[in-house]
Amino acid sequence: MQYATEIEYKAEYDLVICGGGMTGFAAAVSSARKGLRTAIIEKAGCLGGVATTCGVNHLLGGRKFNDVTGAMDKKTGGIFEELTRKLVERKAAIDPDEIDVKFNPHGWYPRMAAGVPFNDEYMKVLLDEICVNEGVDIYFHTCFIDAIVEEKNITSIILHNKSGLFSISSKVFVDATGDADLAFKSGCETVKGRIEDGLMAPASLEMHLENVDTRVLVEYQNKYKSPKLVEIIQKLREEGIWKFPYDIFIGIQLYEPDTFMINTVRQMNVDGTDGNSLTSAMIIGRKENMELFKIIKKYFPGFKNSRIKKIYDMIGIRETRRIVGKHTITLYEAVNNKKFEDCIASTTYNFDLPDPKEPSYDPMMGNCKNPDDKTSYEYIQIPYRAMLPRPINNLVVAGRCISVERIVLGPVRIMGCCIGMGHAAGLASELAIKNGNNYNEVNVRKLQKNLIDDGCLLPIEGYNICED
Repeated sequence: MQYATEIEYKAEYDLVICGGGMTGFAAAVSSARKGLRTAIIEKAGCLGGVATTCGVNHLLGGRKFNDVTGAMDKKTGGIFEELTRKLVERKAAIDPDEIDVKFNPHGWYPRMAAGVPFNDEYMKVLLDEICVNEGVDIYFHTCFIDAIVEEKNITSIILHNKSGLFSISSKVFVDATGDADLAFKSGCETVKGRIEDGLMAPASLEMHLENVDTRVLVEYQNKYKSPKLVEIIQKLREEGIWKFPYDIFIGIQLYEPDTFMINTVRQMNVDGTDGNSLTSAMIIGRKENMELFKIIKKYFPGFKNSRIKKIYDMIGIRETRRIVGKHTITLYEAVNNKKFEDCIASTTYNFDLPDPKEPSYDPMMGNCKNPDDKTSYEYIQIPYRAMLPRPINNLVVAGRCISVERIVLGPVRIMGCCIGMGHAAGLASELAIKNGNNYNEVNVRKLQKNLIDDGCLLPIEGYNICED
């Protein structure tokens, strides 16, 4: 079937960003602060992506626990640190430096205490506020439909919201969709899932519980050195009570005392780029969380009087498409501290990408009883080339859909790293416009200098940054 209609042309920008998650937000803010007329397209009614719409109210990857000094070292600065500081000042987030790592309900291990638990309503308001103050045009409840491409450049994109179909044009574009939607629609080369079968990491629909007895839970976890309650689950499985395909419990206290994010449900065979698959996943995920809650409440320490606060309306997707960029970060490079001359961001987070068929198994981490093994790397660098898709010149990609070997998604898809990549994408947009609207012609030395000036690219020992 063919459908043809006249659509309204609404506006022209210097930069248009598809995707209003943390990556897209950072790109919008950093570009607007450079004077670019910037727009951000977001399908939901708020910015923040999984941090707000999916209930993952825990910013990870910006700090790292130093087991020698006991400090929470800053590993991502810039906009990540700005958000953290402003939320803490508003008493809407917990400063990691204030967390007792010996009694840590925010993620059991000292390395997880480096996260920033926050109140998602305050976060939504803060993200709006910063964008509005910087002059960013926000298009909420707006879906990206298609791209118009001429001679290896995107000239405009087609969007839809309650006003109908319309188009906007821009000199350059950022794909921060997480699914490489804009790159895919504009004809860029992408891959999806495992090479052998196309399967992707399980998805998770988050549930928040309140009125948890945190002390009872954490004291049990510490006493038995069992943060994921695997021995309780094993016993319940033997008794025929636990029938889920996963064998671990993941629950962390959020900003509000005795309120926990339950990240336990792992749904296999979910395709985040397929509408029918997402619909089915939501229906099954809600039902599964209800069943899970009954078991948690009856059998898990500290949850006897707990209540469901919310099951979220957007499912958390760990993996879909990735671009095939000018450079693909390999597993060998990641675990061997490969230094890139065009480094624009980094991640210090663990490999965290559950197996598509065994949702409690992560091939790059320890076993589920003690998955806190030391990593062989200090940080993983993100080269600018991994954000450059082929063959479109005026498009840069940031977030979990950059060019990496699949297993490297684990540490790269974390919010701290994504905010850093978004920050870099926004700054690169100014330089691309100065070079014929071509991201391939960006002066990487200048980009790195701008990132350092913004406090985003921190002078971590070992960075192989170009010098004039």
